[in-house]
Amino acid sequence: MTFDLTQLPADLLYAPEEDMWVRMESDDLATVGATHLVAAHGQFVFFAPRPAGTVVARERSLGVMETAKTAIAIHAPLSCSIVEANPAVEKDASLVVRDPYGAAWLFRIRPSALETERAALMDATAYRAWLAPRLDRFKPPIDDDADDRSGFGRFY
Repeated sequence: MTFDLTQLPADLLYAPEEDMWVRMESDDLATVGATHLVAAHGQFVFFAPRPAGTVVARERSLGVMETAKTAIAIHAPLSCSIVEANPAVEKDASLVVRDPYGAAWLFRIRPSALETERAALMDATAYRAWLAPRLDRFKPPIDDDADDRSGFGRFY
């Protein structure tokens, strides 16, 4: 699997450890979504957001995404209160892989500590540079398409 880092939109901010993007809106809200790199986790089948009104600290859970094999916590890129979760993604979680920077936004949030936490976010250029030496973290431990089954049964 290869990852085209040029797909990262220049008009967004990125939370590098979470592989989340943030778009600051004119109404003091922010829209949050997952980058196209989350496709490495597999096909998403379920999105369980925390309810609107929930207050979440930075790097704490906004909700969960599930694939057929695993559950992945969605960590908040900023401390916030959840204003809204995307009902389209709740209905069809696979939208996250098909349109990560458009229709598949995950949350609209009201940041509560933007002045102090904004420095933890990166622009697209900085995020690309941060990602480049770390792309191996997106490689699956087992290639499901390979004929070699020597790794069959190992736990990672």
